[in-house]
Amino acid sequence: MSKLIYFLCILASSNFQAFGHDYYFAYAELTYNQLTSQLEGTVIFSTHDLERAIEPNGSLIGKFEKVSQTDSQFKLIENYINQHLVLNYGCAKDSNAVDVFCMSSFTLEGLVTQLNGTIECYISMPVNAIYAPVYCQFDALMEQFPLQQNKLTFTYRQVKETVNFIAIDTQHTLKLQ
Repeated sequence: MSKLIYFLCILASSNFQAFGHDYYFAYAELTYNQLTSQLEGTVIFSTHDLERAIEPNGSLIGKFEKVSQTDSQFKLIENYINQHLVLNYGCAKDSNAVDVFCMSSFTLEGLVTQLNGTIECYISMPVNAIYAPVYCQFDALMEQFPLQQNKLTFTYRQVKETVNFIAIDTQHTLKLQ
């Protein structure tokens, strides 16, 4: 009888591991702050999904729980965000008109792991001016989790625009009204 109970416990625990959660997500919220001439925002991931996406062999599992700005993992997260949350937008280098297209390069300002299993990454980048259209790509975690769904909410001059991303649709254009 004890062998049967042991077998059922092993079977049940393996099923729970195989189906850790039914959904995969990342959520980003970016706001253009005209006073500071910066894009500021938050990107939220499931912590263990981000660890697995950055290092598929599993060597980072559990490492992001207490990561600090001086840890090497902090830079890994910043690089990952910059590879998978990309904005291309009209910008002005020498005038008040669009004279070049710029590409995002976010700085990871800080992060917080939550008790619900998520990690909040606080990002910013200087932006002198931003002009429509804004082409955005948000394919974070999709290379590891094909059922991944991402959402970006972009606020520009108090107008919010939200777009959804899935593996077959990772790029969208923001209108900036």
